[in-house]
Amino acid sequence: MINHKFKANRPKIIGDTNIKPYWRVIESVIDKSEVLLEVLDARMPELSRNEELEEIIKKRKREIIFILNKADLVEENELRKTYNKLKGKHLTFIISTKEKMGTKRLREYLIRLSNKNEITIGVVGYPNTGKSSIINSLLRRKKAPVSKKAGTTHGEQWLNSSQLKIIDSPGIIPIKNNDEIRLALIGSKNVEKIKSKDIVSNKIIEIIGKNKILSQYQVNEKSKDPEEIIELIGKKKGFIKKGGNIDEVRTSTMIIRDWQQGKIG
Repeated sequence: MINHKFKANRPKIIGDTNIKPYWRVIESVIDKSEVLLEVLDARMPELSRNEELEEIIKKRKREIIFILNKADLVEENELRKTYNKLKGKHLTFIISTKEKMGTKRLREYLIRLSNKNEITIGVVGYPNTGKSSIINSLLRRKKAPVSKKAGTTHGEQWLNSSQLKIIDSPGIIPIKNNDEIRLALIGSKNVEKIKSKDIVSNKIIEIIGKNKILSQYQVNEKSKDPEEIIELIGKKKGFIKKGGNIDEVRTSTMIIRDWQQGKIG
């Protein structure tokens, strides 16, 4: 049941003083919305969920709908497992804006809900999970800026059509302890700003699978050693430094960027 009333007293803002302004905007979006779409990366839904955000939504007594975006990058059996797990918590939609999969069903559901209750829909989630692409699919026009860089949206933005009222939230929602690996994997930290590129690229290799990532980069050799895999991919791409050594930093940067942009998965 959608609750159209909310308490005026706000819960304590979560996070340190440097991130409070972001939470104020997020809380404002939640207060003005009856339904919140939390956009998740289907490749790593648990990593791309934000527990702090969900707790605020729960306290405001708003409805959460999970959007499993980038579903085209996940094998069907794994996608089904994730869907079955999440749907027990909140209504869940499987979406691929790239393949135009599931967007029509989501749009029709929200229109029915909106016509019945005259609701405002807030869209929240980490940067680079595809919030703006979701909004543009729902509105059937390009209104929200779409970028592969994290943090494109600043402040709340109202985006309306004749049938839907949508608020886009900032593409920055901090994580506790500033977990760089998690931020990098969900695309919320631009690759240029990642310090431990080797650790992040090794984690990506672990997630995708050693032989599978070699295949995706059209490397015919096999290896179980992540460092050797980096070298094999770097060699294939011609990332060679003076002296004939493989440029591992450049190779790791490419792997992270390809992962964030959905070119590998």
